[in-house]
Amino acid sequence: MINVIFDVDGTLVDTYAFDTELYCQAVSEVLGPATIREDWADYTHVSDAGILAEILQDNDIARERHVEQAVRARFGALVEDALNGNPCRSLPGAHDAMEQLHGDQHLAVGVATGGWSHTARAKLKAAGFETDRWILASSDDHPERAAIMQSCLDRLPDPAARTVYFGDGEWDQKACTALGWAFVGVGARLRNAAPVWIENYAGCDLAETINAALSSDGGMR
Repeated sequence: MINVIFDVDGTLVDTYAFDTELYCQAVSEVLGPATIREDWADYTHVSDAGILAEILQDNDIARERHVEQAVRARFGALVEDALNGNPCRSLPGAHDAMEQLHGDQHLAVGVATGGWSHTARAKLKAAGFETDRWILASSDDHPERAAIMQSCLDRLPDPAARTVYFGDGEWDQKACTALGWAFVGVGARLRNAAPVWIENYAGCDLAETINAALSSDGGMR
């Protein structure tokens, strides 16, 4: 058995740009004028909950549950409005890739996203993915990305099996190093940074890519 786990934004769906914009809008609408760092990589925990915690800290705003829930709810509403009648795109070949993996009895497939679960599922649904059968861990489970990923792994049938993660950010790669997982970089951001990298899933030999990741340095569990 091999566990194959995916990020969402920039990895399965092409939503990174508008997702960031709407997240910042939700924060500003709830908190008022607030300092937000330009690059998510500048935050310690790159997840919706983790970034929000640091934004509150940076702006000397008390971390209270009702404030966090208000940002979460507003962000969800903005994403739903953006997706209404305007489906987001999946990465080329992503649908076929997920169907192929789900059809392989030697693989267990999960999704671990730094986003909150309601927005992640909304974006995946808008991109045409059927997520009802998917194991999905999110920022609702934990603010730390590695902990979110571990939460997903713990829900799969064999958490002790070798694990490969597909992600588009350097924070994904760092979390995989901490967890001892194999890693496949996806998209332009990691073109020259990940030992095993794909632009998208079109024409990608998934079995070959997964095996390459498992064989690369720092990629065994």
